[in-house]
Amino acid sequence: MSELLGCRLTTIWRAHGGNDIHSHLALSGEPLIPDLEEAFQLKPPIDLLEYQNLTLEGLEYEAAHSDNWNSTSESYGQIVNAVIMPVAPHAAVIPGKYYHIGHRCRIAPPEAVFQADDKQTAYTEVINLMNYSAAVIPMTKADKAIDVVPEGDEAYRPLNDVDKQNWEAYDPEIYDGTPVGVQIVARKFEEENVLVIAGIVTACLNRGSLL
Repeated sequence: MSELLGCRLTTIWRAHGGNDIHSHLALSGEPLIPDLEEAFQLKPPIDLLEYQNLTLEGLEYEAAHSDNWNSTSESYGQIVNAVIMPVAPHAAVIPGKYYHIGHRCRIAPPEAVFQADDKQTAYTEVINLMNYSAAVIPMTKADKAIDVVPEGDEAYRPLNDVDKQNWEAYDPEIYDGTPVGVQIVARKFEEENVLVIAGIVTACLNRGSLL
């Protein structure tokens, strides 16, 4: 996802200036977790015309990717039904180790500028922007005897600093036995198809084969 698109989507998500989130937290008196305090500080909401323009941009992007999805029939003989993909670029978050791919965004009006790096992940924000249907299913469990950190020539080379932080946050001992999930993603208004495909994938995993 491009930096510009990421900023646009972040603006839509935070159009309310955090007021909606804080109103719900106020019901119980629960504070924001430290990892989200900076990203979701209370700010003035954006104006209606700005929100409308962002919505129209999102619809244009959605239409363009719909054409791209239709074009899969040229390569596979039929339109792809769904995609199996990661849910996030990291394992379940350990408090204080929330490292996401981010964008630095300046959002109008000036008083609503978000100075902190955006903390959304490209694995989910693009799904939200497209209004795609999605379901997350457990695939396996982490195993400290198998999921070890490779060294030497097989050592993983991070793509960037954030990827490096996520990689280093993984501890085989802590995560041993925890579930590993994937998401099944289909097109807009195809929730029923997603549930059916998720059931098929789950059945194949239970049999030990995806064939």
